Amino acid sequence: MTRGPLFHEQTARQRIAALVDAGSFDELLPPPERITSPYLAQLGIPVSFDDGVVIGKAKIGGKKIYIAAQVGQFVGGAVGEIHGAKLTGLFKAAARDGLPCVLLIESGGVRLHEGSSGEIAIAETMRAIFECRAKKVPTIAVIATDIGAYGGIGILSTCCDFRVMTEHGRLGISGPIVIEKWMGKKAYDSSNRALVWKTSGGKTKYLLGDADALVHDSAAAIRDAIAKLLGKSRPVSLTAVKARQKELEKRLKRFSDTADPDAVWKAMGVRNIEAASLASGPEFAAMTKRGK
Repeated sequence: MTRGPLFHEQTARQRIAALVDAGSFDELLPPPERITSPYLAQLGIPVSFDDGVVIGKAKIGGKKIYIAAQVGQFVGGAVGEIHGAKLTGLFKAAARDGLPCVLLIESGGVRLHEGSSGEIAIAETMRAIFECRAKKVPTIAVIATDIGAYGGIGILSTCCDFRVMTEHGRLGISGPIVIEKWMGKKAYDSSNRALVWKTSGGKTKYLLGDADALVHDSAAAIRDAIAKLLGKSRPVSLTAVKARQKELEKRLKRFSDTADPDAVWKAMGVRNIEAASLASGPEFAAMTKRGK
């Protein structure tokens, strides 16, 4: 018996199909409409007819949702003007209709070819996410691939109500290669996979409270995690923002001089580092204080 593809191995459309109720996905602005980047062709770079993001309406467990999946195979899932406009429109539609919005993230950030247009697109999508949150419309980010969520998309993911991650997922502001470039290889070796995943991987992000769920690398597990969050929301308030700021200040003070990610794990209650490193996402969660 052969296993099906793991979630991180699937394409954007395969991920959507695996998560939502069979036959329920209705794609908006599909490839036949030929809505492409106005900039890439001018630079001699091939375009994609979905501009690297698939958006539409669907159902999970019979509940209507809006859903988007970024295409990591196209310029690393980076966000340009059209890509960002599709995301902004989707979250605005979710706020208008009162339907949860799920974003399957696979992006290194803003598309450098499009400069300010990409940055503006990220900002507009963030505003649309906060429109959802102001109306108590659930917004859920799923981070479950090796490309992860970095740069502007890393920030955008933290604007959502909830984040679901697998151990394959990575979340941060600057990517490993960028960190190495500015700090030097001795300070941060981007080729050291163990180091990279212990600083920005799903296990560490769950441990620090940046991920709300840490699940198996399968569509079934991710679907179940999403289904549990569809009826929940975290409206933004000044009190909540101040509380979060204090948490981050305490974290910075606690770990700013810590160079060894294992020390962070130990400080957060992980006793057996080797066993935790080999454990699956849910097994790791059960080994931590958060899972008890």
